[in-house]
Amino acid sequence: MVESPVVPRPYLRAHERRAQLLSAAAVVVGRDGLAGLSVSAVAAEAGVSRQWVYEHFSDPVDLYRALLLDRFAALDDALDAAAHLSGPDRAVLAARQLFALPVADRRILQALVVGQNRPELAAIESELRERILGRWTPAVRAAGHDEISARAIVWAVVNALFGLADQIDGDDLDVDTAVVVLERLVTAFVEPFAASPAPPRRRERRGDGRRHNTGASHAH
Repeated sequence: MVESPVVPRPYLRAHERRAQLLSAAAVVVGRDGLAGLSVSAVAAEAGVSRQWVYEHFSDPVDLYRALLLDRFAALDDALDAAAHLSGPDRAVLAARQLFALPVADRRILQALVVGQNRPELAAIESELRERILGRWTPAVRAAGHDEISARAIVWAVVNALFGLADQIDGDDLDVDTAVVVLERLVTAFVEPFAASPAPPRRRERRGDGRRHNTGASHAH
């Protein structure tokens, strides 16, 4: 039997190899979900040995953390560059950036929002959630909402954003329509309280005529 010639692996610098492994990890998550992410799966996808993966990531948790930070950083950098925009305009920019991501990358970020209920991942998920809240909560508070309400509003919009992305992926919605929906949602949430009509006051019940005449009878 004639053996196939060994194809030499191209030389990659450490940061290039790391990027290659993260790309392979993204493919695995896009195909198999976060539950399918493992050192063996990434090694097979990248066409390298497990040892190569362990040279860059100490364990699957370290791999997941690096993948999450890498995909999160790209979106975060774009928003940093748009710091001069108003809150709603930045929200639209964030939406368009998210909708333009490959499905695999969106699933990675969506895993952060949903949470994996795995104690070993809790720290990194909490860290990035707080970064999201820290970026957007001040803009919502500036509209007159208290801290607790503002944080709840931010997280509601984030969840809505991924819901819209899912509808785009399913061809139920086009990107422009999804952006319009998001704009309306953000405007409704961020609109200052002062612009909202005050709730109607309840009328006090008045007693019947006999109760009011009682005082008059005592006056005689």
